[in-house]
Amino acid sequence: MQYPLEGVKVLDFSRVVAGPFAGRLLADLGADVVKVEPPDGDGTRFHGKKVRGISGMFNQQNAGKRNICLNLRAPDAAELAIELAAVADIVLENYRPGVMRKLGIDYATLSARNAKLIMCSISGFGHDSPESHRPSYAPVVHAEVGLMHRMAERNGTPPGDLPLSVADTNASLHGLIAVLAALNMRHQTGVGQHIDMSMMDATFATDDRAHFEMENVPDTLPVCPIVDLPFGPVFLATDMKLMFKKLSRHYALVDPTPEGADLETKIALRVEAIENRLKQCETEAQFAELMDTIDIPWGQVRDPHHLDEQVTLKHRGMIKQVDDRVGGTRPVADSPYRFSGAKSGVRGPAAHRGEHNRGVLKEWLGAADRQIDAWIESSVLIPEPVEGLD
Repeated sequence: MQYPLEGVKVLDFSRVVAGPFAGRLLADLGADVVKVEPPDGDGTRFHGKKVRGISGMFNQQNAGKRNICLNLRAPDAAELAIELAAVADIVLENYRPGVMRKLGIDYATLSARNAKLIMCSISGFGHDSPESHRPSYAPVVHAEVGLMHRMAERNGTPPGDLPLSVADTNASLHGLIAVLAALNMRHQTGVGQHIDMSMMDATFATDDRAHFEMENVPDTLPVCPIVDLPFGPVFLATDMKLMFKKLSRHYALVDPTPEGADLETKIALRVEAIENRLKQCETEAQFAELMDTIDIPWGQVRDPHHLDEQVTLKHRGMIKQVDDRVGGTRPVADSPYRFSGAKSGVRGPAAHRGEHNRGVLKEWLGAADRQIDAWIESSVLIPEPVEGLD
């Protein structure tokens, strides 16, 4: 089986997570994704475990991509970028609005040379917003779109950030959908287009609870309990009232409420009875059998250090081992896509800055070594660090 996007060329100018994640998924789907990295490196190169100069976070977002290091501020760098975009199908970028124009490689310039080009620009607040000038990272959007406030209210804690970059990945995923839609439309029209993807828009559109606040009504979805059991804490996707009914019906759980008790006492005693019954399950297997019988969704509150023990992730091979470039391997999350007639998946580790300068320029542009050497001498191209170390 072949990859769905074999033959598609992607020029990825994006950095950190919003953008690189979309490029990573395009690479997993078979596209030839070339990351264009600045001389000072992507910010994610400094986060996570480093193996031969490549950090875990950079590896996660850029696995399977090739890499060229281009100094976009050097004379003649814009022309080289334009030449690469002229043979590309897709360009990804997440500079602040206006930066690509200042660099001389905005959509108007690139599409003048390649009318079929699809360009996706990801930014915090969009290109036509009164706030488009604002710098943005995921936590900024989490604050502005109400996620921090809601989490604080729900947990009864001071506002704080989420433990993952939701705004970044939402923008990347919605950007990916838009890119694939534009690619399909190009088959019909023969021309590409520009996609303006805002992290604010993408996160707000994906917020399934925003309607409660917008219409000023209480969030009626239940606050589900977490119960400490002998084998660890467990999240129960139900309310205790339904849990009590099901345990009473299937396991003859006795109602401990004395006659004439008020509602508060009744609830407290029934919750205690439920927890005492659940704590009789000394192992996860015993608890799983109980939950299967009464048909209650649940999840072990798992320490992420032990995700390699999670049954589904393990069975579906979601944790892949890729070459660590020093004779071993390192873990990385695999592609989530499962096709009946195509393949997908991470195709290798992330690259060093400039590792594929020659290979990409020869394959995409037919450039000769003499021309590549000239770009290096003029500081347009920055060669791979000595021994591949950052």
